[in-house]
Amino acid sequence: MIKGNSQNFEAFWVKYDNYKIFEYNNEFYIKPSDKSEDNVYNLFDVSSELLVDFFLIGKEVAENWDHRDIHCELKSKEKKYQDLVLEFVKKYGLLGEVTYMPINDNFISDNKVLLPGMNGKTESSLNEYLKIFFEYDKKIDFNKELSKDDIIYLFGKNGDGTATYLNRLNEYALTFSERYSEKISRILVYAKLMYDTFADMEKYFWEENENQKEIYAHFLKDFKPCNLAFEINYSEKAILRWNFTSLKQAIETMLGLNVTNDRKDVKICKRCYKPFIAKNLNSDYCSTTCRNVANVYKSRARSKEK
Repeated sequence: MIKGNSQNFEAFWVKYDNYKIFEYNNEFYIKPSDKSEDNVYNLFDVSSELLVDFFLIGKEVAENWDHRDIHCELKSKEKKYQDLVLEFVKKYGLLGEVTYMPINDNFISDNKVLLPGMNGKTESSLNEYLKIFFEYDKKIDFNKELSKDDIIYLFGKNGDGTATYLNRLNEYALTFSERYSEKISRILVYAKLMYDTFADMEKYFWEENENQKEIYAHFLKDFKPCNLAFEINYSEKAILRWNFTSLKQAIETMLGLNVTNDRKDVKICKRCYKPFIAKNLNSDYCSTTCRNVANVYKSRARSKEK
């Protein structure tokens, strides 16, 4: 981390001490393990490490991209990618997609979910929406309207209490529940998207060709974190507390804060494109090896010009 690069930020998220990967209807999911315990942590205590770890997953997916598997359904069945996701989730928790996507915050009391679409918003019934994350649990019939008891069951033993502790809406009890699951394939697709976005951000500033810069700028226009909310807490010093809807939104915000920071911690190696935590402002390479190789190529290029 670059010396003197600190901000008075905090944002709390939940992770469990263990997770498991399981198969349901020929797709692979990840959820907290049985009898695992949850704990709350400040995302900004590990923001640089979190970004690098997530981008490394995205880089692995990007470097082995197959246009016949654009939804990463095949990759999600491979142990290599399952292990990458499991390692990340154990350190930082699930992405919280259930509270990331809806436009309406109170979707439980609304009994419907409004989602962003290509031409405005789309509407889904609550049972159909929650089926995406809890379908594996056969104690709930997602083919009919959910009852109050059904919702309480989905909150699990931890979700409601944790949401209350963090002063969050009831909807977050779903995200923090030990019953909540996410598809491995969707995590892989999102990791690639975030890595590609960060790589384009970095390349935009490296690029000297204006036409190529325009291409990067065009793709970056689609990067728009949504529904951000924050508050300022005052104690010994003023602290900006971000109320993220999900770990996904936190990742997007941290990426934006990093790339707009003149003293940014997380960079992409100019030689191998590996994300890394910079030790100083002039760090352009992830390792001495990459720096030396790059210098050799530069030296050869200068010799040819002579």
